[in-house]
Amino acid sequence: MTRAGVLALLSALVLGAAALLFGLPELFLVAAVCGGLIVLAGVTVSLRPPLRAACDPGRRRVPCGTPLQIQIRLRNVARRRAAAAADIFDDSSDRPGPVLRLGRMPSGAIVEDHYHLATHRRGWRETGPVWLEAEDAFGLARRRHRLAPPGRVLVWPEIADLAALPDTVEQATERRRNARLVAGTATDFHSLRRFEPGDDPHRIHWPSSTRYQELLVRRFETVQQPETLLFLDTGQNAATPETFERMVSAAAGLAVMASAESGSVRLLTSSGAEVRATGPPTGVLDALALVAQAPAGRGAARLPVGAARMILLAVVGGGVDHPDLALDRLDGRRIILSFWQDEPPEEHRDVLAVGPHESVVERWDAFRMVRDGTPAR
Repeated sequence: MTRAGVLALLSALVLGAAALLFGLPELFLVAAVCGGLIVLAGVTVSLRPPLRAACDPGRRRVPCGTPLQIQIRLRNVARRRAAAAADIFDDSSDRPGPVLRLGRMPSGAIVEDHYHLATHRRGWRETGPVWLEAEDAFGLARRRHRLAPPGRVLVWPEIADLAALPDTVEQATERRRNARLVAGTATDFHSLRRFEPGDDPHRIHWPSSTRYQELLVRRFETVQQPETLLFLDTGQNAATPETFERMVSAAAGLAVMASAESGSVRLLTSSGAEVRATGPPTGVLDALALVAQAPAGRGAARLPVGAARMILLAVVGGGVDHPDLALDRLDGRRIILSFWQDEPPEEHRDVLAVGPHESVVERWDAFRMVRDGTPAR
């Protein structure tokens, strides 16, 4: 019941009491009219609106800080009954008041609209339940009707925009040495060779054949990119909660960058959790959305099998010493992002120190310029 409805009810009671006390039938008639309006308003709002609703988030995963768009579709399924104007509320919304306002919907009408929910923290983001609040024509009564059940969407950490490091001569030479030649579908051009019976004529390289006066065909190879090992320090003593969120954001940026370069990323945390993603880093980002700091000594991180052929990208808090992982074994094939609080770590070509109030993206660009001689963005 609205404030106007409460006032109408009090007026009916007062007028009814005055009519009985003073014997005035006119006041009793007014009280009866007020009471009848209240009863009619209650019956009107108690009837469920003839609406069929469908609420669907536009995405099942969204980076932190990106508004989550909720699509809503309403249809008046009544043949002759119109739906009155109403408000739509979402219990998970951070903003007070309705998320949408609907006008009067004639029979058979369809309305499609959307609203946004904020994503302040990574992890599961609850959505709904969604309610439709109906009000009578006199504004005396109001009631909510449930339109959609609650749901949830996974919020990824904020993904730092980290540019890829250009290939060094050593990396290119190592990939070429580990490349496996295949005679099937072409992937990367490797070299030219003489034409042999059975070769596909479409692979003939005519400019070179004309120049050397013999048929030459293209030779292709499949290059096996080294897998990327992404290590995240989740120790409670390694970083404060605020710094840990920055570390997770940096790890997400490294995962996206590495997946674009090598196509395979394996996430390893200091608490022993391990997740692998081939192609898009969806699995790694899902794990980073739910990762949490753990007490020291819980679990144990060990280098996985085949680590000698991997490239290490580590995000640590404070120092860079992790005896369980033996990071020195990956010297020359590692990059360590150290988020320090009190004292920066020792400078090294493979160690990027990020201070408490420094931008990860800016420090990464400066690191690229110093390490590979490329200009910063």
